[in-house]
Amino acid sequence: MLSAASALRWATQLTGRESEASLLNAAEALSLSQRALAPLFLPYLAGERTPHNDPNAKGVLFGLTHEHGPGDVAHAVVEGVSYGLLDGFNSLDTELRSSVRELSLVGGGARSNYWAQLLATLLQRPLVLRAGAETAAALGAARLAWLADGGKETEVCRTALERSRFEPDPSQNSSLYARYEQFTRLYPQVRPLWAERYPAA
Repeated sequence: MLSAASALRWATQLTGRESEASLLNAAEALSLSQRALAPLFLPYLAGERTPHNDPNAKGVLFGLTHEHGPGDVAHAVVEGVSYGLLDGFNSLDTELRSSVRELSLVGGGARSNYWAQLLATLLQRPLVLRAGAETAAALGAARLAWLADGGKETEVCRTALERSRFEPDPSQNSSLYARYEQFTRLYPQVRPLWAERYPAA
């Protein structure tokens, strides 16, 4: 994806919240019925890779009303990014998907238990948070440099200790997948409009 945790940063600035954590707290405080009525968010703020391969894709907040506030926007963003990750996961062939028993969450999203639980449920796999998950990208780059400098793979590529684990919550499936179906229909509906509005893109 081209916009994941950066989409949450954008939403934090948009809503004037003091931090991403504060905005996530507002989203987590929503009831399940409020989440079901939140806007839908296409997280294509910088185009998109998988599955659309569309550098000209744009972000969309669909279905805003007067009743929506920062928490609703935050939930829409977290959910939309999660749906984008599900799109990527679903682009793998069936055999490969079925071989995946659990997933590890790294990067900015690893700071939020609320986001981790949503992803575990959507991807229908246990999701593991490991020690240092928030800085895993930098650690990965450092490991590659260490390997290039002659480090031994068994020493360099050790699995970090498990910090916490999130299991899928089937009780959320009905609402989440109904919204995912709408999410997948939204992109092809608005894509032709981008060429009209942004002809130079």
